[in-house]
Amino acid sequence: MNSVFENEVIKAIKERRSVRSFLPNQVEEEKIKLLLEAAIFAPSAVNGQPWFFTVVQNVEILNKMNQEIKNIMLQSSDENLKKFASKEDFNVFHNAPMAIIVSGKENSQSAQVDCAAATQNILLAAKSMGLASCWIGFVGILFSSSKAQDYIKLLKIPDGYKPLWAIALGYTENYPQTAPERNWNAFEWIK
Repeated sequence: MNSVFENEVIKAIKERRSVRSFLPNQVEEEKIKLLLEAAIFAPSAVNGQPWFFTVVQNVEILNKMNQEIKNIMLQSSDENLKKFASKEDFNVFHNAPMAIIVSGKENSQSAQVDCAAATQNILLAAKSMGLASCWIGFVGILFSSSKAQDYIKLLKIPDGYKPLWAIALGYTENYPQTAPERNWNAFEWIK
């Protein structure tokens, strides 16, 4: 479905992919600042902006979080989680050199939706800057565990905010070019 209205935004949307193979190179600070700026320009209900972003470039902390999540998954009664975690090369962050933890205000009814919009802005901005990214839901396992407060403190997440998910970010040599099949029957048009 190409159109005369196609532009750089539409191109970034259509070409963005989840990347699960990262180079060790760290993302430049200027690019990270632009990603955060893109995030805070996301729409939010009554302009509540109920989000907080924690940039983690400390690979030791990411590895510690990964190991903790892996341990929780291995002890889970969910066979799918155990299967993922038992893989030798399993890494929640796909060995990315950095991640952004996205937290939402606990007293905001729209925090999840608003934070999802901010996350999508980060993913699209990353693509437009030549960065690879992956939305990571598995971190929610850690922040729902008995270790949650330890990591909230370690990551300096303010009181009143709940970590929701993460975004792995970095560079890759293997950016996926092919889009997974799209469901073109997902809408109805009523005139």
